[in-house]
Amino acid sequence: MLEVRRKIMVAVDGSAVSDKAVYEAVWLAGCQAGKFKNKLFAVFVKADRVRDYDDLFVKGVSAESEISERWQHIVEHAFLVVRKLALEKDIPFETIVVEGEPAASINHLAHKHDIDLLVVGSTGKGAVKRAFLGSVSAELIEHAPCGVYVVRA
Repeated sequence: MLEVRRKIMVAVDGSAVSDKAVYEAVWLAGCQAGKFKNKLFAVFVKADRVRDYDDLFVKGVSAESEISERWQHIVEHAFLVVRKLALEKDIPFETIVVEGEPAASINHLAHKHDIDLLVVGSTGKGAVKRAFLGSVSAELIEHAPCGVYVVRA
């Protein structure tokens, strides 16, 4: 049997839905036995405003802190679960932080790194909200250069 190393990318934002996607991505990456281990890429796409993440991460960091310090704190927490699980399972991984629109940025990175599978979380907000707000997972399903595994909340 031919052993091939797969590249799996998971989108993280530190939310509970994102953490659920990380668990699935790590499990999928760990399914490859042998000398060719799958590689996991975790990507965090910065939003336009740091305050969009205040409720999730910046407890203990004052609102007056420098924006760069607040972003550093947010990024550290966003990758916390993927770092812990990938290290526990001895899965090679790389973290990537980019700025931009989430779906377009993730698609660009999937092309750039020749990703075999994208893993994303979905809150399942429904068709009406998706029509007005858009959906990163729906956009990725439509435009991704590879398979997309959507993990429901």
